[in-house]
Amino acid sequence: MMYAETGAAMRAPLAELLRQHRTQHRLGDSPSQRAEAGYEIRRYRHTILAWCSQALDSVSPLTFSNQPSARANPFHVAGAGQGTSPAGELGRSIDLALTHDRAPRATIDQLTTPTGHPHVELWRQVARAAALAEHDTAPAIASTMTAPQAQAVVADVAAIVQALVVLDQRHHNTPEWQHLPQSGHLGWAALAASLDVNLGQPDYTVDRLGWHPRVKAIPGPARPGILGVLQAQHNLVVKLGSALPSTVHLRYVIDSQRLLSRHLTPFASRIDNRLAEHWNNRADTYADLQRQFRSISGLLGTGGGAAAAEGANAVARLRSLPADTIVEPRVLGGLQLLFGRLDQHIADLVEDGIASGAFAQRIRLPRPSETDDLVAPDRDQLAPVDAVDNRGLIDTVRSLAAPGSKPRATPGASRAELHAALVHRPERRPSGLAL
Repeated sequence: MMYAETGAAMRAPLAELLRQHRTQHRLGDSPSQRAEAGYEIRRYRHTILAWCSQALDSVSPLTFSNQPSARANPFHVAGAGQGTSPAGELGRSIDLALTHDRAPRATIDQLTTPTGHPHVELWRQVARAAALAEHDTAPAIASTMTAPQAQAVVADVAAIVQALVVLDQRHHNTPEWQHLPQSGHLGWAALAASLDVNLGQPDYTVDRLGWHPRVKAIPGPARPGILGVLQAQHNLVVKLGSALPSTVHLRYVIDSQRLLSRHLTPFASRIDNRLAEHWNNRADTYADLQRQFRSISGLLGTGGGAAAAEGANAVARLRSLPADTIVEPRVLGGLQLLFGRLDQHIADLVEDGIASGAFAQRIRLPRPSETDDLVAPDRDQLAPVDAVDNRGLIDTVRSLAAPGSKPRATPGASRAELHAALVHRPERRPSGLAL
């Protein structure tokens, strides 16, 4: 599960818990039943807080405050995430709550076994997702994050902590309930961290980080219509990433993307003009790349034959489509997603090949004015592709992976629902005289 899935799995049950304002009758009929349910909830709450602490600790090197500093000397500003930023203060408040929490963490059996209690089950689902999210925000994953992505994680933690503080107050009548230590300060620290993140521009592409399942090719015969094109393009992306292609096969793939983008533009223009314009520009970019790559050979790899065949399949299937075919927006979105992944992969292949000296370029030597040789020397020689002399090629492949060509990540519905639940107020009962 990626961070998008584990994060949504935490926020959705929390939003449902926030909408339940009268909790005592949901816990049980007798005080002993309510006390037992409250203890289970506290164990799940401890697990959630443990993830919050781990996530903030992992992203702390990148959690700079977005507030302008009052200090004139930049050498006097403390480092990121060291208690001086709102995220650092939130982390210290969470650690304090964990230290004074007498309830232990939930066990694996408790996290994986349904409770049978509707209210407690929601807490179990949040805690289970928090335990899974520890893999998605581990230091190894956090080391690949950018500062805006780390800010998005801080915002998620702040929203979850605010929800825990609100739910903690609703359990004040639960027998043997232990409140969060300094819950007021914890809530204000979470609010300050959330406001500080909103002063910047958090990057929600962090949802794409974490554990990814291995992508496999779609087997079987060709799907009918435009779905066959989507199938072939998917298989191309999968097979090109499985082995380094040869330069000949890489040229075939480049040419297939030029043809695909050009022939898909009329279909996209009937649904989304901006996407059609983007694909038309993509076709021009691949045409430039094909022309610049024509004289390049080398020893990048020996694979890519299966990927080139899938590119040919995609072009052939697209050309067989009737001109009046209506392509659904979700299919266009799927093609755009595959295009983005392939563009990034091709850009990485070309840049890494140039940097490692795996590419060679044919250079034609000048004709000698005088020679005594009876046999004319070979004027064509191979030389490593120079990054300075071939700046146009590098600029072309980098334009494929430009940020403007990627879809902008949005916060998602689960974040919006959690924030709406945080400010939710129950409807007041109509006043009247009781009979």
